[in-house]
Amino acid sequence: MRRPVDPRALTEVGAVLGRVGEGLAAAEDDLLSCLVVMGEPDPQRALDGWVDQVVDVLRAVDEVTAQHRATIARSTARRGDPLDAPSDEPAGSGPR
Repeated sequence: MRRPVDPRALTEVGAVLGRVGEGLAAAEDDLLSCLVVMGEPDPQRALDGWVDQVVDVLRAVDEVTAQHRATIARSTARRGDPLDAPSDEPAGSGPR
């Protein structure tokens, strides 16, 4: 049996995922802005490769986060619940 979904909880999760995405983008920018020069070709290649791998992981996590946010937005829109409209009922007391 499916349990009812609280649209406000969906909105809250979407907002948290948005903040996660912002943090990932900031971490990527910070990492890419650091230019470390090793002076030796082999260590430099190893460091550059590591930085590229970490940035790739950050981008992949950001992509998955964006996909989840889009799914949440579609789910909320499909339910047709006006999330910003004031309600006289306590959360979770509406029709099921």
